[in-house]
Order: sequence, then structure tokens, then C-alpha cells
Amino acid sequence: MLMSNPQLVCLAGLLCDQRMWASIAAQLEKEADVKVVSFAGFDDLTAMAQHVLANVEGNFALAGHSMGGRVALEIHRLAPQRVTHLALLNTGVHPKSDKEIPGRMRLLEAAKNQGMSALAEQWLVPMMSPKGRCNAELMVTLTHMVESYSLEDFEKQIHALLNRPNAEEQLAQISVPTLLLSGTEDTWSPVEQHQKMQQKILGSELVVIDGAGHMAPVEEPVQVANALTHWLQKSRQAQSDQTIENMLIEWQCQKRVTHSINLLDQGRWQALANCYTEDGVLFRPSAPTVKIEGREAILASFTSRPAKETCHVLANQETQIIDAKHAVVTSRVVLFAANKKVDHIESMVQANADVFIGRFVDELKMIEGEWLIAKRQGSIELHYKGSAC
Repeated sequence: MLMSNPQLVCLAGLLCDQRMWASIAAQLEKEADVKVVSFAGFDDLTAMAQHVLANVEGNFALAGHSMGGRVALEIHRLAPQRVTHLALLNTGVHPKSDKEIPGRMRLLEAAKNQGMSALAEQWLVPMMSPKGRCNAELMVTLTHMVESYSLEDFEKQIHALLNRPNAEEQLAQISVPTLLLSGTEDTWSPVEQHQKMQQKILGSELVVIDGAGHMAPVEEPVQVANALTHWLQKSRQAQSDQTIENMLIEWQCQKRVTHSINLLDQGRWQALANCYTEDGVLFRPSAPTVKIEGREAILASFTSRPAKETCHVLANQETQIIDAKHAVVTSRVVLFAANKKVDHIESMVQANADVFIGRFVDELKMIEGEWLIAKRQGSIELHYKGSAC
């Protein structure tokens, strides 16, 4: 039986459109069904993400360039279950800086006073590598691309970028196969920026293209397409690699995660802490940015919390095997929590419990023959408040 190609959604960046991805799409036509999305007329990154989710059916691989990378991260935040794998090209996650604002305002003034053609000269040219600037045909194509945008479109996209969400905290929650890509001549989103992102995305791969600038997909389309092809094929291989060894790792890791959750509901705090490595890290769902580090600190965080009855239900568990001693388990979780203990089975129907829906991303490591949790990142996505009795 022939397998259908996966969907690959490619997101254009600031003042970019299908021309940024045209060569890549042509080279990947045997690997994926490619859809390119650009964002003229939008002034908000979340609205851009919602537009993509509303216009693409089912699950999909997602690649974003520059501003498109930030939109890709917002899509992953809104609907992580639909993103099968993620590629972030020539982009970043940092919030706006005081230095950034006047620079973008100067570009807006240039566009208002001198037109979009002058903007192409002042904005586009400095982002290109020396090799890219010498490619006359390419520069004409990119200049026309910038000129196809109106001043109003440019103002809206600048507004979106200056009011962007802080995506740094989200990186630790990414568990799908992730590709990061930058060029040695990219001064706008340099390699070092992507290296910092790689440190926070477990199992991610960084590809650096020598001599490429910020517009790597058009400056070095063959190398970018090769990186994306490898990324897509690696993902498929990982999903189909059902050896006995991998199946055993998957079972052991998921068993450890499930056992730890049972201990949590039972209030067996020491046994729960023992599920973590000595230097384990916990980000609790109720405080996903607060880092609790070390087995003793994790134990203290549970013993000091207010007493409550909880029931966690895990579902949709997926395991990404990094190597024989390193894996990641992603779980969807439904939590029922009540402040007062229910003593009689007859009254359980009347329990006034809050319901939370979220996820756990657990990084596990093999330590002396035992799989332990090295890092747990929790998050809450929905909260249904129990009604007063």
C-alpha cells in the first residue's frame, strides 16, 4: 500500500510571500504536499496562527522563516497536537528590545517618505549575504516581492512583531522532531541565537549553512531543501522504527511516567521524588516557568503544597527515542482536583472538583539500568471551574 505524502506548511516572513519558498516547494514535491502561507493584511501573530489552523486540514509538518518562525511557534502553542514536526529558519524567540523599536520605526518612516522600493534597499539588502547581493536576478525578484506589499501591510506586520508574545518559555514544551537552520552571514538572526534555542528544545537538530544570510531559503535553496528532506525522512523513520529494543524503551518510559502520576495521586511523595534523577528538574503545570531543581527540592515542593484530592488521567502518550539511554514521553492529561477529601463513595458524584486539561513532557534518562525522569515540563491549557454547592 502506498503511503501518502505528509502535509508541509511553509510560513513566509516579514514582507515575504510564495517567492520565498517557491524553489523549496519544487524540490520537495516528492517528499510532501507543500502549502505556502503569507500574511499580508495581518497585524497580530496569534491571528496569523489562527488563520493557518483554520485553512489547513488535519495534522501537518510546519516550517517557518523569520517572522514565519514566530508564527509557527504560536501555532504549536495553540494546537500542538496538530504539528507533527517543526522547522524554524532564520528566526528567534526573544521578546522585543528597546534597541529594536527605533530601528523598525526608521524603516517605517523610510517606507512612508520614500516608498517601498526605497525600503527594499534599506531593509532587504543588509540582510542578504555578499553572495546573495551579487545575484542580480534574485535581488530583482526579492525587490519585486517587497514592492508587492503596501505601506499599510508593512505597518501591520511591524505592529505584529512589536507586540509579539514571548516564545522562550514554550521551547521546553516542544517534543516533535525539530529542525533549526541559520546561515553564517545572517546578522539579523545569527547562528548563536539558534544555538541557544537548540539547548532548550530536546533532541532538536541545528543546520548551519556556510555563506547564507537571513534569506537562506532563496540564497541557498538546494541546501535548505536537503536539510528539510532529511528532517522529513528522519521523522518518518523514527515513527516506523518498531524494533524490539525500541518497543521495550517505549514501554519502560511510559510505565515510569504513569507510575509517577499514580504516586502523585496517592500522595506518596518520597516514592514520587525517587522517580526523578538526583539533578532532576520539574516545572509544575500550575507554575510552568518556575524551575524546581534537584530531587530534594522536588520532594519539598510536594510535601509543602496544600492537601487536596487529585485524579490524573493520562492519554495519547507518545515516545520519542533519542538514543538507547535518552527518550521523551509526551502525555495529554486530564486532572480532577478537589480541596476536600471525599469519604463516602455515595457522595463522589457530588464532589465539587475543578477540571484541568494540559500535558506533560517528560525527558527520561537511563541511570544505572533504571529509567528516571530528568525533566518534567507541565502545562495547563484549559480549566473548568467546579460550581459551588
